[in-house]
Amino acid sequence: RVLAYTPRENRLIRKGGGWSQKEYILFPGYVFLNLDYTAENYYMVKAIPGVLRFLGPDGLHPSTLTYLEAEWIKLLAGEGKPLEPTTAQLTPEGEVKLGTGILQHFPSRIKKIDKHSRRATVELSVCGEKRIIPLSFNLLSE
Repeated sequence: RVLAYTPRENRLIRKGGGWSQKEYILFPGYVFLNLDYTAENYYMVKAIPGVLRFLGPDGLHPSTLTYLEAEWIKLLAGEGKPLEPTTAQLTPEGEVKLGTGILQHFPSRIKKIDKHSRRATVELSVCGEKRIIPLSFNLLSE
């Protein structure tokens, strides 16, 4: 059994004076697999059209996510549906207070919040490499 994850979000886009949503893949070109790395599974996955290679530190062997990294990928992949923007409100001081949504799982990983673009920049590691991921939030009151 092989589980595949492709984290996606419905990103908020400002267009024509209003906000709309467009689906974005958070890690373009990557599909994360949860499988036992056996010869049988390797050749089964390699036979899938479009699979170029397994990525690993030496280019030959697949990388393994740490337990924490795997949990982050599972959270970002949701339940197979694109993530909805996190809800947020502006405080009287003009700060963004995040509510429910994916960003509530990464409070210590948020590096920047941009009210204008309605995006929070989250820093995570994937296979030990730092990744910067923009995630949308929806301001409920302005």
